Amino acid sequence: MNHDVLRQAPLFSALDDEAATALLGNLAESTLSRGEVLFREGDVGDKLYVVLDGKVKLGRTSSDGRENLLAVLGPGQMFGELSLFDPGPRSATVTAVTDSRFASLSHEDLLRWLEGRPMV
Repeated sequence: MNHDVLRQAPLFSALDDEAATALLGNLAESTLSRGEVLFREGDVGDKLYVVLDGKVKLGRTSSDGRENLLAVLGPGQMFGELSLFDPGPRSATVTAVTDSRFASLSHEDLLRWLEGRPMV
């Protein structure tokens, strides 16, 4: 992954080259095949994800059991950012619409990266 893909995500758009390079070193990559679930509504979450390739859908289950589609996200878009600052249960289920590749950043890795970067 390069700086440009990272900077497409609004949370990271204003990073300078040093901060972006350091952050890239803390990101983990993962893949999902079409139809696979990354996490489910109610799962414990502590990671932010940036879509590198492919598309995912975010959905919630309604009281009658039907899925409510919240969003379809593609490259450069992120989700799960609230769990970086306040780890807790996921508010949606994320499913791969196509074969997809992600970069993820955990709460712990974010705190480690922020040390010494008060301007961020």
